[in-house]
Amino acid sequence: MKLSQKWDLDCFLKGRSSQQVLETLRLQLEELDKGIRAKVDIKKAIFTLQDLSQHYHELSRFITCLNAQDVTDSKAHFLQDQVTGLGAQFANTAVLLDEWLTALDDQTFHSLLQDDEILPIAFGVSEKRRLAKEKLPAKEEAFINDFAVDGFHGWPQMWDAVIGNMTFSLDEKKLSFSQIENEMANPCRKTRQAAFESIDGAFREKMPLFAQILNHLAGFRLAIYKKRGWNQVLKEPLENNRMQTESLQAMWNAIECHREKLKAYMKCKADLLGLSQLDWCDLEAPLGEVKQKISFEDAAAFIIKHFNRFSPKMGAFAKDVLQSKWIDAEDRKNKYPGGFCVNFPVSQESRIFMTYAETMTNLFTLAHELGHAYHNFVTRFLPGIAQDIRMNVAETASTMAEITVTRAAIQEAKSKQDQLFILDDHLSRSVAYLMNIYARFLFETRFYEARKKGFVAPEKLNTLMEEAQKEAYGNALGAYHPLFWAAKMHFQLSETAFYNFPYTFGYLFSLGIYELGSKQEDFESSYIALLEDTGQMRVETLAQKHFKVDLTKPDFWEMGLHVIDSDIDTFLELAKK
Repeated sequence: MKLSQKWDLDCFLKGRSSQQVLETLRLQLEELDKGIRAKVDIKKAIFTLQDLSQHYHELSRFITCLNAQDVTDSKAHFLQDQVTGLGAQFANTAVLLDEWLTALDDQTFHSLLQDDEILPIAFGVSEKRRLAKEKLPAKEEAFINDFAVDGFHGWPQMWDAVIGNMTFSLDEKKLSFSQIENEMANPCRKTRQAAFESIDGAFREKMPLFAQILNHLAGFRLAIYKKRGWNQVLKEPLENNRMQTESLQAMWNAIECHREKLKAYMKCKADLLGLSQLDWCDLEAPLGEVKQKISFEDAAAFIIKHFNRFSPKMGAFAKDVLQSKWIDAEDRKNKYPGGFCVNFPVSQESRIFMTYAETMTNLFTLAHELGHAYHNFVTRFLPGIAQDIRMNVAETASTMAEITVTRAAIQEAKSKQDQLFILDDHLSRSVAYLMNIYARFLFETRFYEARKKGFVAPEKLNTLMEEAQKEAYGNALGAYHPLFWAAKMHFQLSETAFYNFPYTFGYLFSLGIYELGSKQEDFESSYIALLEDTGQMRVETLAQKHFKVDLTKPDFWEMGLHVIDSDIDTFLELAKK
């Protein structure tokens, strides 16, 4: 059966225009504002804001999809600007409600939390009140939200616009950024080198512009932190991920102890490729020519089969999604680079975006994004506030899905050579999670410290990036990517800083759960219960409740890292043959 590689977005607005939905939400927010200012019924205000937020996210994600499917769509750009403004209005309304919550005395607030209707969202409501106490007065926070529309959130839109107008030359062809990124996994080293040089040259030409974008994003963020009296740049990212500094440090410390093992894999891969050591352009290189391309239909069948073995419910869900036009995987120009999955909470559907180029890596990416969609599916009936799943645990289901399919591909390989090929693809992603992400974390930490002192010049950004990469990779590469700060979208986000360590957290968290789950008889039920709780507690509590583990200690993180070590040992043995 031929599967569609184009998604259906027409179902979301149900005959209304985006502008009509925007205007309706604006008017409803204005009414809610009046009710909050009059302090009539706080419970009603909480539920009204929750409901309107669901509709706002539905619209916002619809527009995200429009922009992703065609970065040259000027109407979508206009709508993005409109929805960003609406987002500021939402944030201001939320600030008013937070102010009301903080004004309640402790006894009154406790009574509110005990209300039968509030109980399912008590964690989220308590969190809002606690965090509001650490911010500025409502009026000042509202000013920040208003100024942020153009002064803050406009910078990522600028990056998107610049990227959308860039072309990259390769073999006399003009490619988009997403298309040339796929060439970094080309089996021909000359092609990979040419692709890397094209990327490097194009970003080097616009380096001053990208430096302006990154500096102004960071400058605005630091100014907010200073106003709030926040001295640690990691305060907000850690709070956003509901985790303690001790958990983050325990994770990085555990990874540090396993770096030499990762370097042994990289050295072995270099030997197999006939190189003295890997360069940046070799990190995604396959071991030899790909024997056959994997059609989208074959990839779908493989994923469904192995999802079924892991969890019949997840398998049935994936089958429905793949047949329901939820995915835009077509390889074409003008698409946004990378991949994502977005949740439409009102429609209780998801949409997956990627560029499928018939490779094994693309198959694993598809599985990863289907995992995100399954997470959304599992939590679809929860109240909106309880669906507020943060990035680190949002990576749990996606990484678990990816691990499940990867393990199956390794086991079902038809030859030792195929097994080596798949193991390499798997381990190259381990290197990305444990080394590349760490380099991003180091860069961002040092960049923010430098930015506190003033504008950071492009050349300095290059130096910071290369130094971070050398440290994270243990000097294992021959050549690095100093302009990665300009080319990586995750550095250009206004909604959150440090869009990096949550990936590593999710990866190792999933590996640890995978290991623990292999010893449980009814893992499917335990796993679903874990996913349902991901928006309702801090991660340390989540891990303790469902698996009796302490994330602030290295033991749990070591569990996942030992799995990777074992895979590296298998790779090294196969390489000898």
